Amino acid sequence: MMVETSRQSLLELLELQKIDSTIDRLITRLHNLPEQSELDVLLERQRNLEASVGEREAALDEVAGRQRKLDTEIDNIGRKIAGEEARLNSGDVGNPRELASIGAEIESLKRRRSRFEDEDLEVMEESENLEKELYGLKSELESLQKDVYAAIGRRDAAWGQVSEDLRRAREGKSEWVPRIEPGLLAYYDELRKSKGGVGAAGLQGSMCLGCHMQLPAQEVARVRASDGLVRCDECGRILVVTDK
Repeated sequence: MMVETSRQSLLELLELQKIDSTIDRLITRLHNLPEQSELDVLLERQRNLEASVGEREAALDEVAGRQRKLDTEIDNIGRKIAGEEARLNSGDVGNPRELASIGAEIESLKRRRSRFEDEDLEVMEESENLEKELYGLKSELESLQKDVYAAIGRRDAAWGQVSEDLRRAREGKSEWVPRIEPGLLAYYDELRKSKGGVGAAGLQGSMCLGCHMQLPAQEVARVRASDGLVRCDECGRILVVTDK
């Protein structure tokens, strides 16, 4: 593609390329903030801790339900024992066989109550262990939430700074674009799309700063002798001699 241009316009194009590269770098930085990555890790930990807290609370509710049932059973058995003992001691029952039956029932109820009381103790211990775990998890979560708030502050500060730098870079670009010849600008934009964002590069000694390849002496001489648009034989980018 033939594009008529001047050396001054090429030098201005190189300045525009610097601004475009800065804009690309800032956009990449904005989308890959280390502060955001740090925050994401903390938020994942927070979600896991909140899930663990929820699991322990649900387990504690289930244990509390079992304990209420056991306490109700123990109370009911206690009342039955008290009723049977009252019958036994009332003097209303004189039949030895019936008295023996009442005594056997009392002993059976006491054994049953004892089993429930043992189970109740185990449930109480289970509840205490869950409460300790829950307390530890909530303390850890509270501490982590402070870290999350601090990380949000760092992320927002970084985002704000990069966004401001990006705004200034875009303002700078808007000042440079009108200086570039329209045909050259269109060609440069087309190259940028296919060349990883770099459409124009300086020639430093014999090196193209776009692909960082050393060019043959004959090619370097050709580029330096030209006042118009030339492209790197290696990468195809517009080459601009800056020390001519």
